[in-house]
Amino acid sequence: MAYKRFQNTVTESKLMLPLSAIVVGASCYMAGLVSEGLWIQAVCLLVSSILFLELNNINQLLRVVSQSTPSLFLLLVSSSIFIFPQLETGIIQLCMIALYFMLFHCSQHHESPGWVFYGFFCLGLASMVFVQVMYFVPLLWILMGTCLRALNSKTFFASLMGIITPYWIASPLILYFFGIEKVLGHFHALGEFHQLGDYSMIGEHEWVGIGWTAFLALVGIIHYARRGYQDKIRTRLLHEIFIVMDLATILFLALQPQHYIILLSIMIVNTSPLIAHYLTLTHTWLTNISFHTIILITLLIIAYHIWIPSSSFLSAMVMQACSYLPL
Repeated sequence: MAYKRFQNTVTESKLMLPLSAIVVGASCYMAGLVSEGLWIQAVCLLVSSILFLELNNINQLLRVVSQSTPSLFLLLVSSSIFIFPQLETGIIQLCMIALYFMLFHCSQHHESPGWVFYGFFCLGLASMVFVQVMYFVPLLWILMGTCLRALNSKTFFASLMGIITPYWIASPLILYFFGIEKVLGHFHALGEFHQLGDYSMIGEHEWVGIGWTAFLALVGIIHYARRGYQDKIRTRLLHEIFIVMDLATILFLALQPQHYIILLSIMIVNTSPLIAHYLTLTHTWLTNISFHTIILITLLIIAYHIWIPSSSFLSAMVMQACSYLPL
């Protein structure tokens, strides 16, 4: 039996989720939860956390009893708290977690068009907010066939119906209030591409959030490539879905960075189970040090987002202080 270190004691503790909830609650408050009335965003985050907890427990993503997956989801949201005020990010995260929750019920079940329909219904809802999420549909079909073993003619058509249904339900209201031009403009965005690699719209805080999430994703992916064989086959296949979707999202963000807010929120969803697996199921002295380092840096990044507006603010403060020096 592996020696249980401090990182394992923390990640297997029942206090990790409440403590993470306190951290994200404080971060949301500082981001304008009360002052700007961001209650719908808070509800989306709460439901996403509960659904992530159920996703982790039902599918046994970890070999031990742990709440580290939803806990790290909350911490990663806190480390990129600038996405919280955007209602679209909360909806996208909730829909993506619900998509995984539904599709994972289909694992190795060919006769499961109902779950596929509900999963892609959630994806259709997400596309009403961010239509470019449709780019993931062919990849999800491939993952359904290779990882879930659940792709056939019935589930394929169920996925198409699931995507179409939200539009079919909402179309009367959309056409009445906005007209056909609004609908056509929504889907026209699928063919619009900005200049590749134009990162001018990404600020310092955004770079910190994106960079830290991508780094943790890389750590989690490398760890699972080395140690994933210890899990059951079904668990490995589910984690492969997170890995492929994470890499696809990072590539999407690198090519079209104007969508960084939404894509970062999707990265957080896919990265959370990967880094949770690393922190929970490793036992060496080196990983124990990395656990302390990751938690400390995450908390420092959260503090940076809350209390340091930008480097221009720091520069102004330094210049103001220097003006009082007798030079």
